[in-house]
Amino acid sequence: MPKVEFSYFPVKALGEGPRLLMSYGGQEFDDIRVTMEDWPALKPSTPFGQLPVLNMNGKKYAQSVALSRYFGRKYGLVGATPEQDLEIDMTVDFVNDIRAKAALVHYEKDEAIQKAKHEDFSKNLYPDMLSKLNNIAGQNSGHLAAGKLTWGDFIFAGMYDYLKVMLRMPDLDTKYPNLKKIADNVYALPQLKNYLANAPKTEI
Repeated sequence: MPKVEFSYFPVKALGEGPRLLMSYGGQEFDDIRVTMEDWPALKPSTPFGQLPVLNMNGKKYAQSVALSRYFGRKYGLVGATPEQDLEIDMTVDFVNDIRAKAALVHYEKDEAIQKAKHEDFSKNLYPDMLSKLNNIAGQNSGHLAAGKLTWGDFIFAGMYDYLKVMLRMPDLDTKYPNLKKIADNVYALPQLKNYLANAPKTEI
């Protein structure tokens, strides 16, 4: 099994899903946490000017969902049919829709606009989207899709704390309890015990 390098910022966010998946599959990897000071010098050498980046067998690969889907296929964390794979893909895309909406607020530099957007989205957008996702998780026994553990669960679990911050919902656990079940089901996996014991503790 080739040893690989995985580079991402020193947070969970979009990088934790691939880290968890590699740990689940027993893939040894150099967990490179790139600081903001080091990022400008590294950026030109990445495929798309973004992180995460997986360096494997001398070739660099990028995009967190693509990397997660790759490891999902490699470790059998996929659907039993093309339709189940479609279900996983569409639900992961929906999770990223929620994250993208929250990012519009979080990264808005004008404080007045940011405040107005947050109030608008908190009233008119987030409840419907999160309720839909919560219902999906309930129908799938605490998973994102296919009624079983898939690579999509690892993406969601990895960004769960990040979503709480981006949505400004520290009570996400209690408001949408089925979402917490997804994260809990992943983090309870014995294959992740060593990684979780040694990984840096971060808020997001």
